[in-house]
Amino acid sequence: MNKAQSKKNISLLSILIVMVLCTIIVYNYNPYERRTTTFEKDLFSIQNAFENISRIEINGEGISNTIEKKSSYWTVNEEYRLDASMQQVFFKLLEEISIQRALVNETAEEIKQQVLDTGVSVNIYGQNELINSYTVGGDFQALKSYFIKGDEVYLVQLPGYQSYVAGIFEVSESDWRDRVIFDGIWQDMVSLTIDRPNQKELVFKYEDQLLRLQNEKADTAKVMNFVERFNYFFVDQFLPSDHIALEKKESFQEAGSIIINALDDNENLDLKLFKNPEFNAYLVHINDNEWAAIRNERMEKIWIELEKLL
Repeated sequence: MNKAQSKKNISLLSILIVMVLCTIIVYNYNPYERRTTTFEKDLFSIQNAFENISRIEINGEGISNTIEKKSSYWTVNEEYRLDASMQQVFFKLLEEISIQRALVNETAEEIKQQVLDTGVSVNIYGQNELINSYTVGGDFQALKSYFIKGDEVYLVQLPGYQSYVAGIFEVSESDWRDRVIFDGIWQDMVSLTIDRPNQKELVFKYEDQLLRLQNEKADTAKVMNFVERFNYFFVDQFLPSDHIALEKKESFQEAGSIIINALDDNENLDLKLFKNPEFNAYLVHINDNEWAAIRNERMEKIWIELEKLL
């Protein structure tokens, strides 16, 4: 090998060594790279979550929710049934959640402190024993969710979805609870009464195994299609007392009432509806007690179908 070739090889080897050293330095100083690949990506996931979990406690500033199994159904804070769609999404998330990477260095400490200050603690129990415990928080705008366990901070994800995983742990009690307010079908009704401003009150009564519109000529099939809209009737959202719509409820106008007299008196329902064009939902006062909301397009479709009966 001549001297020129030897010098060239030494030069190339020197460049390679410098590149390797630079790569190591960059790796060590990148706060979003993991220090090791030995952590379990499924550290937070639970197999067969629906079967193996008995209670989930979620607590943080302004949040205190306990999801608990009671024989054949799940409850929220021992008072309400858990909403079926929330139940399905939540337990699926608990099964599929995965660690994207662990965070290190100064940025990790900053994120860790922020999550500890503003996030929520999660305790998951099996049969009277703690299965997992961690703190959850994140950045909704950036769709980044962080879980803290012990001294470690992890960026987590739901594989295949670009979503804010931490968000489901941050919802209020009203968003966890079952939104069905009439737990039955038309066959469980004695009567259905609908009254709207400046219009004739309409009464449907159970007769000859059908609900029939009283004192009006109407197609039986159309009537049954209409009343079936009240099978397992639900609101779109329960409203906490500090909701902006309730703070402005005096600006809403009366939009009608819906009264269901049921075979079971405990299922009787008295709904008073209010509307304000500035809001995208009707306010609903349930049995003169709770407040909820029903989306405009859903409620207007009910009114349209009602008018087609006459």
